[in-house]
Order: sequence, then structure tokens, then C-alpha cells
Amino acid sequence: MGGPLRLSARDCAQQEWIVISGGPALRFFEHGKADSHDKYWGNFIRAAVARLEQLELQADGKPGITLTWLVYRPAYASRGREEKLDILSDIVSQANALKIPLLWFDTTEQLINYLNAGHDRKVMPIGGFDYFGHSNRACLMFDYSTYFDNMSKECLHEKDLRQIERKAFLRRAVVKSWGCHSGEDFAQWWKRRLGVPMVGAVGRTDYATASLPYLSKGAKWTQ
Repeated sequence: MGGPLRLSARDCAQQEWIVISGGPALRFFEHGKADSHDKYWGNFIRAAVARLEQLELQADGKPGITLTWLVYRPAYASRGREEKLDILSDIVSQANALKIPLLWFDTTEQLINYLNAGHDRKVMPIGGFDYFGHSNRACLMFDYSTYFDNMSKECLHEKDLRQIERKAFLRRAVVKSWGCHSGEDFAQWWKRRLGVPMVGAVGRTDYATASLPYLSKGAKWTQ
């Protein structure tokens, strides 16, 4: 489970809970591999929807809570062209069904700018952050195998964390990366830079179900 977001008397009356979906690999790069990624294009979408549904229940009756869904557009546009599907419209429809704002981002810079200044963070700091997508021990990878096989052009590397302002996050913010290996190094960098713990996986996570991902054999959550 993603864990409940708890509010205390000292927390701001307004806060934003953010869910991020990174993009799927192209089948052009992954087809035929023994360990093929993203046979289904919507792995990181349906997991995000499941988490957003959880958060909607937690936010019910708390008028100061804003939920926002950020999705890395280029990877879904590329996968849509590859499969001859209107994937972007499908994602918009799912956001509309949830009645949750959907914001596309095309670059890591745009994502960082939103975290810092998508709202006045003195008035509406970030109280929740969930990431669904590819990752490794050093970074969150938004476009793994979209432009280059086994590589990412747009990612949030541990060294990029210095660009995110500490004041953007509540000290009690609940932060989790649901990607593979991010608990091995990235989560520690996150806590040192932002002062907020991040839960991440030591080992791999699996998106095979229609809900939240689960830990692969031998993996564990840490922060």
C-alpha cells in the first residue's frame, strides 16, 4: 500500500499531493528481449490511477487538499504512434473520470519548475509525492528506451535534486518511489537534500497487476 498521508495541527491548511507517471519503453527496443519491459503501455498509468483513487479517499472531507497528476508526455506520444493508438486521449479520459487535474511535462526542467513553483509553496507546499515509472539506484527515468535502447534522456538524477527547493515540501510529506532500485541510493540523496524521507525499493518492483506495483522476490522497501 502507499500509506496514508497524515495531517497535524502544524501542517498548512492547504497542501498538494502529487502523483507522477513516467513513460513506457518502445516495443521497438524491447521486443524479443528475455527481460522485456512494458509489454502493456499503461503500466505506470493504471498504477497511478490506483494510487489517486486511494488519495481521493484520504482527502475526502479535507478541503485544503489538491491532488495533481503529472505525466511525461513524449514517451506516451511515441508509444501511441508505435501502436497506432490515441494513448494521450486515453490518459486524459482517465484523469477526467477521476476529476483530477492532469498536467503534462516534456522535460525534467519542467517537472522541477512545477515542484518549486507550480503553486506558491509558502501557501500550498507538497504534502505527498508518488512516482510510478522506470528508475535505477541513481535516478528516476521518465523515458527509458524511448529515444535510446536501455537509456534515458530525461531523468531526475540524484545530482538534480539540488535544483529542488526544500521549502517546496512539508517536513511531514509522504514520499515514495514505486520504481526499481530507487531505495538503494536515490532515496538517501533525496532525504539529505530535501530533509524529507523517501520510501524506495531495494531490488525490483513489478507492475504486473492492475493495481499498485509489488516487490519482486528478494526486494524490500526502505527509506
